Amino acid sequence: MSTSITIAVFEPNPVYLLIRGGFRIFFRLFGSWRITGHENIPESGPVIIISNHVSYLDPPLMGSAVKRPVAYMAKRELFTQSRALAWVCRKLEAYPVRQGMADREALRQTYDRLNKGWMVGIFPEGHRSDSGDLQEFQPGMAVIALKSRAPVVPCGFCGTHEMLPPHAKIIHRSHIEVQFGPPLDLSDLYDAEDRKAAVVEATTRAHAAVSALVASSVSARESTRRKSL
Repeated sequence: MSTSITIAVFEPNPVYLLIRGGFRIFFRLFGSWRITGHENIPESGPVIIISNHVSYLDPPLMGSAVKRPVAYMAKRELFTQSRALAWVCRKLEAYPVRQGMADREALRQTYDRLNKGWMVGIFPEGHRSDSGDLQEFQPGMAVIALKSRAPVVPCGFCGTHEMLPPHAKIIHRSHIEVQFGPPLDLSDLYDAEDRKAAVVEATTRAHAAVSALVASSVSARESTRRKSL
């Protein structure tokens, strides 16, 4: 992949804007939320945002919490369950990925979006955590980051697991914390001769950054809860 980037303005469609606006209202009113670290997100150019994944609410939360539109990988099953759901996913700038395997087409679409200067959201765990604890990261995110050389902004969520736990059908009120950290410095790994070792190291750094932000979000949420008592 060429490292040259053709900057294109990501103009979201009206459906994307409408749904994002609805979720912003929802998170503010139904659960209340606090977002910190916006200054760590580049205002233009390609960006990869990575975070923990504990609820179906995480993708819309990520998209609602940032000012720029976000494109996502989404599990392939969401595009095959019904035409209506597939239509909504595509309007939300999601594109399918096969979980548990190397999906060349999903990687191609990710590189294509980054080459256009878009922001891409990735959940490196590869699936939701039923326990709410941060799981090991899959190496795909690191491969994409090192090949594209796009800035990687770590993020930590807290509160969506309580608002909509895995397999739950009822949404509960819950304060949500969202924290964005400084972009990871992976520049020393871009031209590493041992590519496998570079991917492992990039994955380790990414996991540590997200883990720290999740812990900080949990602490901030608990502090908010105590103050409300």
